[in-house]
Amino acid sequence: MIMSGKKILVIIIMAVLISSVVAGAVSFFNRSSTSPNNGNNNALLNDKLNEVVNFCLRSLPNGTYIPWCDNQLLTVVNKICGQDDAKQVIDVCSDGKVAQYYNTRNIESSKSTTIYKNNNITTK
Repeated sequence: MIMSGKKILVIIIMAVLISSVVAGAVSFFNRSSTSPNNGNNNALLNDKLNEVVNFCLRSLPNGTYIPWCDNQLLTVVNKICGQDDAKQVIDVCSDGKVAQYYNTRNIESSKSTTIYKNNNITTK
């Protein structure tokens, strides 16, 4: 199977975005809540996670299939939003964009059955 240059570029960009979200999440949860830079870390993690979710949502009208979005987006968001501190500072924990993505793709995730939507936890 031959992949076009555009698809390879998309995969590379997703890998960079994912690694920055994971690095941000790790640093966010490994630091104490009294750290003076905690507000900056929260904002950075929030921005990066929003970028990834928006990237996945933008792929929908194009018909572009991005396996990471289908297979890992919900898992990563649930891990981050599962932390008590994160629910109040991370937009995707309450804005319903992840649920919107999966509803649009009509995907049932077998890895996790919880979607955070509007500050309420919906279990399927």
